[in-house]
Amino acid sequence: MTKKNIFLIILLLLGALLFMVLQKYTKEFYSSMPKTEVSISDSHTARYLAADFTLADLNGTFNQLSDYRGSVVLMMFWTTW
Repeated sequence: MTKKNIFLIILLLLGALLFMVLQKYTKEFYSSMPKTEVSISDSHTARYLAADFTLADLNGTFNQLSDYRGSVVLMMFWTTW
């Protein structure tokens, strides 16, 4: 075996380990979130409530996410750093 092959095997094993760890913590995170009141037609789909927050629009009006509960909301965040 060459050094390149050994490096690739180690990298593959570390990637698999990282995937397993992230999968475990993602399941724990989503299982602790509150479920919505929305009826779910597909039993394999789980929906979760988004955290409520308030933002100002370009006119200076403050809007809360909870005001749009039950509607589809598209949010775009960007920065100009």
